[in-house]
Amino acid sequence: MTEKKNECGVKYTLDVLENRWRPRIIFWLGFRPFTIEELHQLLPDLTDVALNKEITSLQNLRIINPVVDEEHKYSLTNDGNDLRNMVVATSVWGRQQIDDSANQVSAQIVEPEKDASMAELIKYNEELDKYM
Repeated sequence: MTEKKNECGVKYTLDVLENRWRPRIIFWLGFRPFTIEELHQLLPDLTDVALNKEITSLQNLRIINPVVDEEHKYSLTNDGNDLRNMVVATSVWGRQQIDDSANQVSAQIVEPEKDASMAELIKYNEELDKYM
């Protein structure tokens, strides 16, 4: 997938993000650090094996920190945070284009508070579905 280092930057980025789950994993881990159990709550359709595979892959790409913190939580690297900013911006742009094409006014997306409960974050997935 991303082994072809001599291709253009846009292609490389799209290859990293082509998977359905990676933008969401990047979104959530850039929101705040989470344990594997919390990520499962936020991504309930992703199996244990698949989630672990995606985390390992994103660690190998230097997007997720290779070492979890003392609370066993995963987080993004600086490059991962840069990628998250781009993912959020392109997701909002894409949603606005979809809404414009349907002659609808785009709702303003607002991220939850950093200290939001897991229940609030799980509910936020409904809003996130419109963007990612």
